[in-house]
Amino acid sequence: MSPTAHPQWHTARRKFIEAGGQTTQSFGLGRIIGQMYALLYLSPRPLCLDEIASELGVSKASVSTTIRQLENWTAVRPVWVKGDRRDFYEAETDFQKVLKHGLLTTLRKKLDTAGTQIQVVEDCLKEAAAQGNGSSDDQSLEVVVARLERAKKFQSKVNGLLSNPLLDHLL
Repeated sequence: MSPTAHPQWHTARRKFIEAGGQTTQSFGLGRIIGQMYALLYLSPRPLCLDEIASELGVSKASVSTTIRQLENWTAVRPVWVKGDRRDFYEAETDFQKVLKHGLLTTLRKKLDTAGTQIQVVEDCLKEAAAQGNGSSDDQSLEVVVARLERAKKFQSKVNGLLSNPLLDHLL
């Protein structure tokens, strides 16, 4: 008997897919991204977008958008299926690869963007503070400039941690 025909397997599989969705949702990434990855991870064969949408009970448009994000993270890859023109996907099962080449790379880019935006806002506020006249608005600007400086230091520390060669070595 194949595992997919066994009722206990079906129940366990559904729980795993739901747990994947709950996990990514708890990280603010949305439920469907975790559900899709979990579904593909447990699938013994590549699945097309229609199959994924049907299995999860979501729209094909949602699946299409989400699959692109998973591809960007190297969590899934497209697979060619002979005789079928549809797009099929399978999960990357090496979690270290997904983390190192997908999620960490994305996180590093987002941190760089955040650092740039912090600097732009900080420069504007410093210029405004330099042109101030001692009003209560100037005092408010000083508070915001100090907070931005803390944010910049935190961003720099996290960026340094994520850029540490030791992290890449460990993964």
